[in-house]
Order: sequence, then C-alpha cells, then structure tokens
Amino acid sequence: MRVGVPIFLFLAAAGFHTALTASLESAEKEDTFVGLEQLSDLQKRDQEEFEAAQMSEAVQDENTEEENDTQEEDMTDRDGNVEADQHESESDEDVDGMRQKREHLEANVEEADETTNLAEVE
Repeated sequence: MRVGVPIFLFLAAAGFHTALTASLESAEKEDTFVGLEQLSDLQKRDQEEFEAAQMSEAVQDENTEEENDTQEEDMTDRDGNVEADQHESESDEDVDGMRQKREHLEANVEEADETTNLAEVE
C-alpha cells in the first residue's frame, strides 16, 4: 500500500495535467476560432466597404466622363458652328469677290463693245 499511494497520486496528477492541458488547448482553439470568425467578419465588412467605395468611385468617374463627353460635344458643336460660320463668311466673300469680278468683266466687255462700235462707226 505504501508503494500504491505514490503511484496513484502520480497517475492522478498526470491525468489531471492531461485534462487541464486538453481543456486549455480547446479553449485556445475556440478563442482562435472566435478570433478568426471576428476577423473574418471584419474582413467581410472591410471588403463590402471597399466594394462600395469602388462602386461609388466608378459612378463618379462615369458621371465625370459623361460630363466631359457632353462638354466635348458642346465644344465640337461650337467649333462646327464657328467653322460653318467661317465657311459661310468665306462663301459670302467668295460670292462678293465673284460678283465684283463679274461686274468688272461686264464693264470691260461693255468698254470693248463700245470701242468696237466706235471703231465700226469711224
């Protein structure tokens, strides 16, 4: 019996140690799992916020791009109108120039006719 008591105490202490170690490891795993779960929730929220920010930025970029396109179209229309006005002005100038040339030529022809008529009369 004297030998059995220390062996019994040794085995009880070893069993208690094993049980305590297993319990601590289990609690650690739970904490790790809960920590990972919380981390996972945080990551999910961060990912959602990131995606929302990207969507918002994309919408802003799209709106800015549409505004730029509209402004470019307006500028193109204005440039087209200015070019049309210039072309119209040039056309008007061409018409005026042609009209002056025609009048000048008609005047020359009339002078030539008069000169021819005077030459024939003499």
